[in-house]
Parts: sequence; structure tokens; C-alpha cells
Amino acid sequence: MKNIKFKMSIILISVMLISCINEIAPPTTEKEIISEISRTWNCSMLEDDFPVEYSIVISNDNSDEKQIFISNFNRIGTSKKVKAKVNKDLSIVITEQTIDQQTFKGSGEISNDYSRITWNYTIEDSNEIINVTGTSTRGNGL
Repeated sequence: MKNIKFKMSIILISVMLISCINEIAPPTTEKEIISEISRTWNCSMLEDDFPVEYSIVISNDNSDEKQIFISNFNRIGTSKKVKAKVNKDLSIVITEQTIDQQTFKGSGEISNDYSRITWNYTIEDSNEIINVTGTSTRGNGL
């Protein structure tokens, strides 16, 4: 009988200790989400059904806690950056902007575990509109 009471006490204490462990809360603000995605990403994209692979770097905009910069977006060069807004629902909005006579606009969706971004955007230049879809997966840190 004492042995059963002892085992039950141990189990009860264990359950109480486990219930006190804090779970890591998922990021809830745009700033926290941006902190999770600020890094190098490996991209596998389809530009009008033509496969391309390259890397991008996502970094925060110090002047706007809901905005990011994406370096080398669609291979425009590491010194050039596309601006985008990050939303609490894990979406990314690329508002229309022109860099080197190419106009970019579209969106991205961040996976719940922050390991993948799915992209859907267009590039327009004086000759054509290119539809781009694909994914970025976590690369090395900044």
C-alpha cells in the first residue's frame, strides 16, 4: 500500500512539474515574424514554367517594423532590394515597385514553422509580363 501511495505521489509531482514548463509561444507580431524569417533563403522558382534556383536574403527594415527588404529577389543582385510588408497571418505583400526597369508585385506565404515561403508574383518589363511561382527554404543565417 505504501508503495502504491509513493508511486502515485511521484506521478502527481511529475505531472505538476510538466504542466509548469512554459511552451514557446509562436511569434505574434510582425516584428517577431520578421525576426524568424530574417536570414538567407534558397529559392526554387518557375518563371513561366522555366526552372531557376538562387538565394535571397531577407532583412528587417529598421524604419518600419512591418516591412522587410529582400536582397537578390529574382536575381536582381545582392545590392538591390525589393520591399515587402509582413502580416500577422504569415503573408507577405510585395507592393508594386520598379527596379532596373522591372516592375515587381505579388505575394508570399510563410509556413507555420517558418521553414518555407511560397511565392506568387509577376515581373513586368517593357517587353513582357513574367509569372513566377515557387518556394524558398531556409538557408544559412544572415
